[in-house]
Amino acid sequence: MKTKFTTLFLAVLLFSSHSYANEEGAFLSSPFKNHNHPIKDDFSQKSLSIRSNTLSVIKNMSQVKSQGSRGTCSIFSAAAMVEGLLAIAGFANSSIDLSEEWLEYLNIASTRSTTDGSFTSRNFRLMRSNGMAFETTLPYESENWEKMDNSLELQRCQGLVSSEKTMCELGHFNPNFYRMSDKAISQSAGGERFLQAKEEALINKEKFPKFKGQYSINSVSEIKSRLELGVPVVLDITFFYGAWNHRKADELGIGRDLNLWANGVVSYPERQSLDYKLSMENRAGHSVLLVGFDNEKEVKTTVKMRDGSTKTFTYKGVYYFKNSWGTNSFGSQTMIEGESHQGYGVITQKYAHDYGSFYKLDMY
Repeated sequence: MKTKFTTLFLAVLLFSSHSYANEEGAFLSSPFKNHNHPIKDDFSQKSLSIRSNTLSVIKNMSQVKSQGSRGTCSIFSAAAMVEGLLAIAGFANSSIDLSEEWLEYLNIASTRSTTDGSFTSRNFRLMRSNGMAFETTLPYESENWEKMDNSLELQRCQGLVSSEKTMCELGHFNPNFYRMSDKAISQSAGGERFLQAKEEALINKEKFPKFKGQYSINSVSEIKSRLELGVPVVLDITFFYGAWNHRKADELGIGRDLNLWANGVVSYPERQSLDYKLSMENRAGHSVLLVGFDNEKEVKTTVKMRDGSTKTFTYKGVYYFKNSWGTNSFGSQTMIEGESHQGYGVITQKYAHDYGSFYKLDMY
């Protein structure tokens, strides 16, 4: 009886772990190119606080969303930036919800791209030029149409072949709509819904504050100054599976710490670690929205090294961020200044500075 019970328990545990792994999502972007790492101007930082008021920024953020099985993290961080800035400016409240589906379509159709993913400066330019629709008008479809049949795909992508079909699977509408007349679009599959979003985006473009065109942040002091003023910052970063405790870290043999994963803690990819070697051989990118910093907070982690040993490292100084992997997996137990903020995370400043690019968005 004891043997049967043990076998049943292990089977249930294995099934639960497998289900958790499948449901945790955490899909990534293609690698970002031409990173502009910030200058670490320590002298200029001396006038800044040790930590920013992260909770005051979070209260203006829209809810944490999930990008599903699509590599659209930079789309979500860009939309989250605008949603937050509109709330901070008093133009809208934190419940404003913009359409990531619209922005991803613009990304694919404007560039004629046949691969998923974008980057922040392009996303800001697209929003500035085309405006943004609301989620209620064009809801986000979380499924990757390249990997599964979908009734909407069969409807909207009918008649398209080769690269145009791929673009439709990625952007979820005919890529040619981007340059077609409204009359021609209205006579096409999915055209009516697309035109509703297009019209609303153009209205919002005139109604919302305008964007200034300088996006890159070139110094650490400016990153922290903006966060100290309560203004979020976008981070596009090279992804290291072990530092994030991502599910692929196990697949690659790097190993992962599910406690750090649940608490949303991201450490650092040491150059001599197995994580650095294998992640650079399987490159990917990720984008998040920074909402605060704490120069005194420490992150401690144990890392597998290339020589087979394990070492423990402690890193001082972190950024807090809003993620786009939902609330039930990464960061499901994240605590920030004594409050629970599911779906948020904390990343070492060393990792962010060494492997990331930072972006601002000013409105007027």
